[in-house]
Amino acid sequence: METNSAKTLITAITDGRAGNVAMATGLAARVAALTGGAVAQQDIPVGRTRSWLAARLPFLAQPAVFGGSEAAPSLVIGAGRRIAPTVAALRTKGTAVVQILDPKMSLRRFDCVIIPSHDGVSAPNVLQTLGSLGRVSDDLLEAERVHWQPKFSALQRPLMAVLIGGHTKRKTVQDAAWMRLVGDLQALSAETGLVITLSRRTEKGLEARLRDALPDAWIWNGQGDNPYFGMLACADFILVTDDTVNMASEAASAGKPLAIYPLLEEGGKTACFHDALITAGHAERFNGLPGNNATAAPLDETGRIAEKIAGLL
Repeated sequence: METNSAKTLITAITDGRAGNVAMATGLAARVAALTGGAVAQQDIPVGRTRSWLAARLPFLAQPAVFGGSEAAPSLVIGAGRRIAPTVAALRTKGTAVVQILDPKMSLRRFDCVIIPSHDGVSAPNVLQTLGSLGRVSDDLLEAERVHWQPKFSALQRPLMAVLIGGHTKRKTVQDAAWMRLVGDLQALSAETGLVITLSRRTEKGLEARLRDALPDAWIWNGQGDNPYFGMLACADFILVTDDTVNMASEAASAGKPLAIYPLLEEGGKTACFHDALITAGHAERFNGLPGNNATAAPLDETGRIAEKIAGLL
């Protein structure tokens, strides 16, 4: 259904978690760019119990979240298991629904489900990806480069962006690993400038350790504009810790030499993803400044999937 501005409405809905927001809005924006559509976003916090019940009792999924037929989108893109029942309930003759990540419910209730290949889920309506979808695009990187390059211009070149994660629900990073990371970054600082960002999962106190050990590094303090995409755009090299799929996927999408740092060494699906990323030539294991994948094309799973989803419209 088209809006009054004659644009197809594509609505991204999530449970509000940052990673899910990035995937849903990133895909929605790329589909909109291909179709001339307009993007709307809604975050609907859904508790684990309600999500579990809604998957089994569809009337609990609150399908009228968009407030009437005039606001009905042509395409709904949802991300995250908890929002999946709401996404499925919005499927009508005029609205196609796409779910990102395994919904842990019947896949037949969606027009398309997008799942990382390391999850091992397949079905006729499943599109598998190498890693996560995200917001990185050529246009975004160029805009962020223009904005952040002046702020980073005084730093030593070449420049390495360092993306640090941390503990997961399944495993805690040991203090020895944090200290090893600090020491390795000290060694790298003799060869390259450093711009560093931490996550909410990073050990408290690491920022202070880094500032003491790396007085010439640029370390984001969490205040003001988020430099994340500016770092990806301006860096000559990227280093990302091994506890994350989303950050590694977006880093690989920037098209820079990328190294995966062994911080958590958790194994499992995340390790399988990193192995696949390395095998495909988009990254390498940390061994100083990366360069083995310097000629690799940027990973663009979001663009690839967007072209397929545009066909639903």
